[in-house]
Amino acid sequence: MNYSIRLLACSLALFASTQLNAQQTVLIKQDSTKKIQTLLQGKIKSFGLSVSPTFQFGAMGPQAGMSLALHLNNKWEIGGSFTRSLRGERDGYIANQELGQQFHALSIAYTAKANKLFHLSFPLLIGAITTEREHMPIGIMEPNTQPQPNPIRGGHGGIREGGMFWEGPKSLGIQPGVQLELNVLKHVRVFTGANYRFALGENSTDAMQGFVGTVGLKVGLFDRGLKVKKK
Repeated sequence: MNYSIRLLACSLALFASTQLNAQQTVLIKQDSTKKIQTLLQGKIKSFGLSVSPTFQFGAMGPQAGMSLALHLNNKWEIGGSFTRSLRGERDGYIANQELGQQFHALSIAYTAKANKLFHLSFPLLIGAITTEREHMPIGIMEPNTQPQPNPIRGGHGGIREGGMFWEGPKSLGIQPGVQLELNVLKHVRVFTGANYRFALGENSTDAMQGFVGTVGLKVGLFDRGLKVKKK
């Protein structure tokens, strides 16, 4: 009796495992016949290159920069961006750290209908924010020169001017936004946009983040077709 029960249990287990393997095989075959989904569906039909001088204003003060981008299918832009503070407020000899910033970032943007006269683009910047401070200049006595009664800085009267440049700790910066672009010419676009820069990490401060307005010019080849040779 016990032998019959064990035989029956083994038979049921073998049958269940066989059915499970068969179902898995069918699912694998069905999934393998489906087309893989990718970010750029289909072939790359066109490409382009552009350079964009930009001016930014907002919570971090005025900044200027430049970006370089590769265009794919007249929709996607992938490249690099760099912006830097134009000025710094000084407290005596020391520059205000809040306005002395640099932002190096990887840029990605999507534009749905770039051939329309007015169209929207959605950029995303991810990179490093670095603060800057310039230390007070110091006077260094020339070793082989006698000091004068009224020495003048800049290398005259036995004194030359020195200085130190300091770069603060870096923080992660993420800046999403939206841009309104205008096709002025076939190879020239102007744009204005609204963005918000987030600063993340233990070195981040409130002075590194906030609203950023942008105006700029985009010059380049945006939609150059790829010629495919027929076999």
